[in-house]
Amino acid sequence: MKLSRFALALFAFGAFAALISIAAAAFAAHGVANVAPRGEQAAAWFAQAAGFQMDHALGLILITLAAEFAEKGISTTLMRTGALLLVGAIVLFPGSLYWASFGGSSALTPIGGFAAMGGWVVFGVGALSALLRKRTYL
Repeated sequence: MKLSRFALALFAFGAFAALISIAAAAFAAHGVANVAPRGEQAAAWFAQAAGFQMDHALGLILITLAAEFAEKGISTTLMRTGALLLVGAIVLFPGSLYWASFGGSSALTPIGGFAAMGGWVVFGVGALSALLRKRTYL
C-alpha cells in the first residue's frame, strides 16, 4: 500500500511532536523550575503538557493510519478531519501551557482541549461511518 502525502505529512508532524514532548518532559524534570518565572508551577505545567502532547501525537499517527485503510469517501474525510483537529490540539494545548510557564497567557489551553475532544469525536464518527458501510478494509 502506498501512503498518501497527507498521511506522510501527519506522520512526520506526529513524530516531531513526540520528540518535543520527550524534551519537554526532561526539561520539566531537570530544570524548568529553576529558570521559569512560575517555578514549580512551570514544572507541573510542562509535565502535564508533555504527557498530553505525547498521547495525542501517538493518537494522531494511529488515526492517520486508520484513515489510510478506510475506503475513500465520507469516512476517510471524517477521520482526516479528526486528525487535523488533533494537530491543532497538539499545538494549542501544550503550547499555551509551555508559554504560560514563562509568564505568557494560557488563554489558548481550553481551545486546544476542545480541539482534542472534537478530533476524537469526529474520528469516532468516521470510524462508525465506515463500520455501518459494512465493508472490510484489511
